[in-house]
Amino acid sequence: MLNEKLLEILSHETDGAVTIVSQGEMEAHLVNTWNSYIEVVDGDRLLIPIAGFKKTEDNLSYNNRLQLSICNREVDGYQFKGTGLIVEGKGEILNEGAEFDLMKEKFPWIRGILSVEVESVKQTL
Repeated sequence: MLNEKLLEILSHETDGAVTIVSQGEMEAHLVNTWNSYIEVVDGDRLLIPIAGFKKTEDNLSYNNRLQLSICNREVDGYQFKGTGLIVEGKGEILNEGAEFDLMKEKFPWIRGILSVEVESVKQTL
């Protein structure tokens, strides 16, 4: 189950950047997207629409582990307004199926979705 702070960030009207880190054979690779693009399903999975993400897809075929940094300046953190989380989990690219069709309706520009099975969430701010 995802924690309340993550759900608050993802549902907040103020958008924020998300950084996704994958690890291939050689080095780590980072890509970015927006909080508002992420859909929560099954209580512990995130669906993220993708257009590019080719290096991420290549890395996932080698190592399916991901880290995401998800932040929002308007959501209260430990001491002040603004918080951030590190999410860890397993990822895979989906190019068909009901979840893909659902996301394609919302984001016609996608070539796939990144499905992230969340294993841990740690608040950092």
